[in-house]
Amino acid sequence: MKTMMIAATLAALLPGIAQASPYYASIGSPNSMQHTAITTALNLNDLDYDDDPDTPGFDIEGDADTIGGAFTYWGSAGVEGQRYELRYQKAMRVSEGSRARILIDPVLNVLHVNDGQTTIMGTLSTGVELPVQPNWLITPRVAYSASDNDGYFGASSEVLTLSATSRYKIAQVGRGDLTIGNMVGWSTTTDIGIGKDPGFYFKEDVWSFRNGVAYQLPFKGRMFGGRQGSLRASYTWTKLTGDPQSYEDVHEAALSVGIRTREAEQKSRAEQLRIGLIYTHGTSSFSHDFDFDAVTLTVGYRF
Repeated sequence: MKTMMIAATLAALLPGIAQASPYYASIGSPNSMQHTAITTALNLNDLDYDDDPDTPGFDIEGDADTIGGAFTYWGSAGVEGQRYELRYQKAMRVSEGSRARILIDPVLNVLHVNDGQTTIMGTLSTGVELPVQPNWLITPRVAYSASDNDGYFGASSEVLTLSATSRYKIAQVGRGDLTIGNMVGWSTTTDIGIGKDPGFYFKEDVWSFRNGVAYQLPFKGRMFGGRQGSLRASYTWTKLTGDPQSYEDVHEAALSVGIRTREAEQKSRAEQLRIGLIYTHGTSSFSHDFDFDAVTLTVGYRF
């Protein structure tokens, strides 16, 4: 409790120190809206476009909808809490026969600290998925985030994020597929009046560089009534630069299992369920006593 009170006081007085608190809502914390925006832009643990080992590239023909949820238990410097996430993605072809798709991702997070403090954070991200090659996708995005909180969770409640993401798939590496992901993003706090007025406002700007790899391995046999399944492992590293941030380095290791719920001739429309675990470690640039650790249970369903 004493550690939390000190961090909350610093958050209200010194924005450069505020990010040492894992419950900082806007920028710099692995629980922040800025981190939600960049993980939405590059989520290597999410449902892949296709898990057919005979497909050389991404199968992005056709529209798709994905709903997902996550529960996170996190801790830092004696402070613990939970984060509840609900997300939805709508993917639509730009035009009939086009392989480019428009992506719309609304994400809702509820961040809770064990002393009873809670805030609600919402992010709306939209982008255009552009196939450079059958196995290479480029996706520029813009995301706006707002939170309903007071100064306890930080100085600003609105964040604008611009990003560009690359996903490159190398098929048939061994028995599976290797995906390489890279992203660069820029986030800034803003005050356009959509979010709740926090009572004070500090301007912050940060660049995010997010890189990672994922390996997806199809199961040899069928499971759950003869359905096709796959195992997916990924590692992602996020580096922040610009205005000083506490958690400038965030590492994420994830493991998930995917199961097709319906076999179909058009595999891009085959329903799929994916369940996974993510371990997150944020290294504090102020003190290792403030290092961030979290375990997240995820579930996603594409149809």
